[in-house]
Amino acid sequence: MHDSTTDTDTTADGIGSDGTDATGEEAGAPDRGADAPDDRSDGETLDGLAVGDAVERVRAREPDRDPETVRAALSLAADDGVVSREGLEESLKLTSKVLTTAETRAELATIALDDARGAAESAPDLPTVAARLDGFEADVAAVADRAAALGEDLQGVVDDRENPAARFAVADGLRRVDERARDVQRTADELQFELEDFERWLTSHAVRVRELGEDVDALDASLDDLATAVDAVEAADDGPGSTGGGEDAAPVDDPARVWFDATCSHRATGLTVADLRAERADLRTWADREGADPVEEGGLDDLVGRLDDLAGRHETLGERLDAVAEPEWTDRFGEAVAAVESGLDDCEPPVDWSVVGSILDEHRGALESGA
Repeated sequence: MHDSTTDTDTTADGIGSDGTDATGEEAGAPDRGADAPDDRSDGETLDGLAVGDAVERVRAREPDRDPETVRAALSLAADDGVVSREGLEESLKLTSKVLTTAETRAELATIALDDARGAAESAPDLPTVAARLDGFEADVAAVADRAAALGEDLQGVVDDRENPAARFAVADGLRRVDERARDVQRTADELQFELEDFERWLTSHAVRVRELGEDVDALDASLDDLATAVDAVEAADDGPGSTGGGEDAAPVDDPARVWFDATCSHRATGLTVADLRAERADLRTWADREGADPVEEGGLDDLVGRLDDLAGRHETLGERLDAVAEPEWTDRFGEAVAAVESGLDDCEPPVDWSVVGSILDEHRGALESGA
């Protein structure tokens, strides 16, 4: 069930799936201040001003700018707290080092992927193995592309570094490239660590069984959370003074919305049950081929019983959600529930959890205004 793609390549400072960065700019495009004029000119030089004074001058011209963001940019163009060409040049050198580090970390992630590919050659041809390897290959390719674009991004920023009137525009662009490079570095580092864990998973039956057990524990906790939500909905539906839904059920302001969210979560945890069962079956096949996993406490056979118990809990919670649903709730959310179910119908083990998350976020988000 481990999802190697979870938010490793789409972060607040990085490049989104639509090809833009966190500012909405096209990835790889020359960085400009959000409202900087096309000629990248500030209209007047900021050189010689203290950073605080320069911030005020920029915001007087562009009042919608966040003052802390402006200050962060101008600090990159400052030497001893005063805006200057020399300060900008020094920051350019430092950002170039950050960029080089990001490129190196992306290369290390690629090497880690090659190592994992080598370890996977001795693994059986099983869906659980193939899905994880495919996910890592896509993630490493994406971060490598982002690292490769950093040099061009930086060059696009500094073309006007000799122009005093463009001091803020260049500094703000430099800030953006620096943030982008640091995000590439973080993402590549995370991928390298995850790939090292994946290689250990590939080469150790004990690791595979332990991690599957941890995923079963996580499913158990998710069902506890789901049960708490169902208790709260039942208590609200029974009205004041009722004993339904459990004595500790917390009151809810909008039981219909809680019911909808719980129903979506129930559909997703159903996929989790199926995914873990499929992985357990693959690991059983793998173990039989290797002659591993003798019958012992905590082995794959024990996980069958745990998953059966959790599947039973999941089914019971679904029955309770169906029983408590009021007609006005289904009228209000019926189309959204049907859309979620339709989207999740195509999700089969090995489950791509990024797709599941996108489906749930899409339909939950569509109801945030006016739901």
